[in-house]
Amino acid sequence: MPLDLASFRAINGMAGRSDLLDAFFVFCATYLIFMMIALVLGYVAVSWRTSHFEGRVENLAHVAWAVVIGFLLERAIGFLWFRPRPFVTLDGVTKLADRLAAEKSFPSAHATFAFALAAGVALHNRKWGNALLALAALVAFGRVAAGVHYPSDVIAGALVGLFAGLVASPVKKGIEPYLELLPVFRKYRRKDV
Repeated sequence: MPLDLASFRAINGMAGRSDLLDAFFVFCATYLIFMMIALVLGYVAVSWRTSHFEGRVENLAHVAWAVVIGFLLERAIGFLWFRPRPFVTLDGVTKLADRLAAEKSFPSAHATFAFALAAGVALHNRKWGNALLALAALVAFGRVAAGVHYPSDVIAGALVGLFAGLVASPVKKGIEPYLELLPVFRKYRRKDV
């Protein structure tokens, strides 16, 4: 049995045994990504009226670009290579998340988004970034446990998301001159500049 399939069977095999564990898998697979978005917005909001605000808004722009780049790459890869979801091709899959059978599996859009978001923050703030990377790993694990992705789907999504975060890094430097056009950034300009 190939490693990808054996790993999928082992992880998805944990589903359907406990209502509490299934609820955790569904939360990770479906809802944790919204908590990650809230954390990124909170990361920016806690710096309001401080010398860190401008830098964090620039970081937010970097995150937005990373997510957009990740989305475009993920869609292009999925268009070039369609892989059916595990619950479509395999017997005995415990499916915990609602997904359509016609949707592609490779690469995972959720993993791409979660890792692009985390990478965008991690490049600027290691503490917040590491926490988001851990949450992104839980999103990826949850997608496999919920029966909607193979492990290789979420690994590919993670790599696409991390790559998007790195590619988007120069965007941060490119937007700095334009932030000065907004009055809020002139008023709360960083003191170290």
